[in-house]
Amino acid sequence: MHERNHYVYEFGPFHLDATRRLLLKEGEPVKLFPKEFDTLLALVESNGELVEKDDLMHRVWQDTIVEDSNLTTNISHLRKILGESRNRHDYIVTVPGRGYRFVAGVRQAFDELIVR
Repeated sequence: MHERNHYVYEFGPFHLDATRRLLLKEGEPVKLFPKEFDTLLALVESNGELVEKDDLMHRVWQDTIVEDSNLTTNISHLRKILGESRNRHDYIVTVPGRGYRFVAGVRQAFDELIVR
């Protein structure tokens, strides 16, 4: 029997479930592509710390070689989904030349115990 705690992350009107790979906004599912989800999860799990661009790209794309524009596109799309505007970044802040920081307060909540 395998047991594992199942946590979710809550910030603003959002609920991010890493196990189910699901983002909800006010209880409604939000459409994210897999790499966008991975990008958001990496930022949320960083606990407000800077995530270096190279580390983020390695985590999201692992051993695949991709251009920086892929990450830039993911961040741009995530900002739209999170309701950010060009001059207002309540969730994702760019640290020029270094990477990104998730700046919203995140609450990690216990959801359930999974037993297999």
